[in-house]
Amino acid sequence: MQKVLVGIDVGTTRLKVVVTDLNLNLISQAAVPTPWIHTNNLSEIDMNLLASTTIELAQKAVADADGQAAAIGITGFSETGALLGKDLQPVAPGFAWHDPRGNLQQVEDALGAETFERTVAAKINPVVTLTKVLWQQERMPETREVSHFIGAPEWIMRCLGADLVNELSLVSRSGFLDIAAKAPWKAAVELVNGGTDFLGKLVGAGEVIGIASDIAPSNLRGAVLTIAGHDHQTAAYYLGAVKDGALFDSMGTAEAVVRTYKGTVSQDSMGKLAKHGVNVGWTVVPDHQTILAGLPTGISLERISSMLGAKNTEDRKVLGDAALLVSRSEHDLKVNGSYHSVDVIGITDGVTPAHIWRAAVEDLTDLFDKTVRVINEEVGPFDEVTIAGGWIYNPMVQDAKKREYGSYNVVDKLEPGAMGAAEFAGIALKVINPRWS
Repeated sequence: MQKVLVGIDVGTTRLKVVVTDLNLNLISQAAVPTPWIHTNNLSEIDMNLLASTTIELAQKAVADADGQAAAIGITGFSETGALLGKDLQPVAPGFAWHDPRGNLQQVEDALGAETFERTVAAKINPVVTLTKVLWQQERMPETREVSHFIGAPEWIMRCLGADLVNELSLVSRSGFLDIAAKAPWKAAVELVNGGTDFLGKLVGAGEVIGIASDIAPSNLRGAVLTIAGHDHQTAAYYLGAVKDGALFDSMGTAEAVVRTYKGTVSQDSMGKLAKHGVNVGWTVVPDHQTILAGLPTGISLERISSMLGAKNTEDRKVLGDAALLVSRSEHDLKVNGSYHSVDVIGITDGVTPAHIWRAAVEDLTDLFDKTVRVINEEVGPFDEVTIAGGWIYNPMVQDAKKREYGSYNVVDKLEPGAMGAAEFAGIALKVINPRWS
């Protein structure tokens, strides 16, 4: 059996695994839905089920490749994680990053909004892991005496035999890390009754964190294990968009802007960016930070196009071509979107689907551009743009992005998150040179 690299992407919608040879040539891939339990707008996950489902998927993908894992890398979402008891087992389910449960007032009362924003470079909101843990501790007695917190990717690796670690790009989004100090934030850790080792050993993407032990399936045993970082950043790295001054525009369900900055953003700038919903944290490249924000562009365009009867790529292309031929000056249409809904204002006589589509694309692009300008004010302008995601192939979106950026590169590669994780597996195994060297 040939030695292979395994890349795992723990996504909000799907768990994805790719298997490649030691030169990153794809051999096999597999995916299954992420096993959330959804109740109305609440979403949580059994952390042991998440780990076992992911490991079984990796075992299957490696078997399909008739291979033996030499190294395994994992990326994924960051705010969902495992709160561990003294036996190092999860004491509660993990809440999805978009789950609204969070104790915001306790954080503000104990730490102060200004201090919080300047220290962890994020707003106090239910996305931040700290607020989720406090919500659980108020209602779930078993969560009040805890030993550690690690993110979902780190927990899955722990279930393969890895050390207890927190990778920097993942834990940067938890509220437990003092970003500037690159160290646990003592005040936040104490707020959840955590000790000095509440976070595991802090590591960077691509560092070896253990070897898959006998608890792993046979075709995964002996593999070098590593964390590949936060999914947006891992994908950007694989696509060549993580370097100082680069901007990566990921046009998925959420449109994410990922800026890479060499050095440390000042605490004043972190506070200013946080007020605009922009996060700062450590990225997958050593000694670089990422400035990241997400807007509901994709989900809003999905809702608008479906309402207009364009439910597939080809119909949306026709709609985009038509939108390029109409003028907005004839009508006073306005479109605004959130993750929960989209508003279309100003529909009058003569408004066509093309008018609405043009307004939607331009207004949502303008919201995104305002965020980009806020980032530029704090860390300087970008010098290159890479765009990925299906929406960039719509003619109206292409036109709007050209006006926004001037020029950009479009990349279209299969599963960049999982492939990036496989690349970091190769870095850990020392068969692939890190791009930063």
